[in-house]
Amino acid sequence: MLSEREIRRLHEIEVQLRLTDPRLVRRFSALGAARRSGRLLAGPGTHQRSMHGAGPLPTALLGLALVVLLLGAVTVNVPVVVTGIVVAALALGVAATTGPQPRPGAA
Repeated sequence: MLSEREIRRLHEIEVQLRLTDPRLVRRFSALGAARRSGRLLAGPGTHQRSMHGAGPLPTALLGLALVVLLLGAVTVNVPVVVTGIVVAALALGVAATTGPQPRPGAA
């Protein structure tokens, strides 16, 4: 939570920004409106990519990588940590090379 002093300072910064760079303020306003409405900013026909949207394999690999990394950190075992990093890189590679999975009910 912000204190009253911090809130006042943020308001002062916002007012100063509106006076000095209205073009930037308009861009951020458009960005906020697009996010609130759920529109994609990249344009029509594009898809948002995510680990979850890539399917279950990359998601499971990334989860496994995080568990291995935590195990390596707790046991202070460098080869285990390196293995976790390699599995995480593999998960991201698989996610980047596979297309978005069709969602149930999507035409």
